[in-house]
Amino acid sequence: MSDLSKGIILVCISALASAFMALFYKLINTDISIYEKVFARGLCSTIVAFSLIAHLRKKLNKKKALGTLKADAIYPAFICQPGNAKLMLLRCLMGASGIITYVYMVNYMSLADADMFTKLTTVFIIILGLFFLKVDKLNAVQVVVVVISLIGAALIIKPSFNNPLLLGYSIGLLQALFGALAYIAIRFLLTQSKNKEHPLTIESALALTILLFSAYPAMQTFTAYNGHELNYLYLAIATVSALVAQYTFSFALKYAPAVEVNVYQYSSLLWSSLFGFIFFAFIPDLMSLTGYCLIVCGGLLLYFHNLKVYRKQQKLKKLAQEAK
Repeated sequence: MSDLSKGIILVCISALASAFMALFYKLINTDISIYEKVFARGLCSTIVAFSLIAHLRKKLNKKKALGTLKADAIYPAFICQPGNAKLMLLRCLMGASGIITYVYMVNYMSLADADMFTKLTTVFIIILGLFFLKVDKLNAVQVVVVVISLIGAALIIKPSFNNPLLLGYSIGLLQALFGALAYIAIRFLLTQSKNKEHPLTIESALALTILLFSAYPAMQTFTAYNGHELNYLYLAIATVSALVAQYTFSFALKYAPAVEVNVYQYSSLLWSSLFGFIFFAFIPDLMSLTGYCLIVCGGLLLYFHNLKVYRKQQKLKKLAQEAK
């Protein structure tokens, strides 16, 4: 099996796990508070991330002692590297806000709608890139993607003061914005900061922030275990699914570049729609379906554009190496 095939399979598993996470959060509904759900995820994520960092640091120390450590190897910090505290704090606050708004969003709208709003993060990244990523201007493809995706979002939201889900949809847009800001901060931390961060450090800092941020409100809103055993089982499954989604996607990027496999994240819409129909008898109306199609088409258009640019760059790089 090729590395690309492995990457695609892992991204598809990640998308399925994300759909399971959303399903079990919604099955719990409001019987368990948002903060309890977030706290459970933060606790498990912190344990896993810190354990992986400790293992990797031990492994790197062993290589250093043997003299086989690569010069460009990055030691993962548990919180952040010196000089990155402010940017890491921004990443963690945006990431934590994104997770909290996502859980709220799943509580109050259909699984398919919630899944589509997570895909709008790409649109906000394109727009914010003008201000934060030193992008001089948008190319024609990016403009088309932004326009059709926002039209798709409007068809799903159906803006009206009479729409009872208007608040939930507004939270969904905020979730996408938080996700975009978190992505931009991550990009700086991984590629442009003086002391570059290890991806595991990004995960551990976020997990710890979620844990600390949600601990007190989770205790205040704690629901007694008795009589809610099934809900806590659902919470455990949702938490494990979140971790599976997170780490399978990370491992996918070890086998293939993001530009090659990102598009397969859209398979989560199929699972979300299927679960929504089976468990909640939800059938989207024509306007929502049209909105889904526009957002997916925007994602596909951007994927093929980025893939074309990436392969052209790789070809030029290969020719330059052969010419030396």
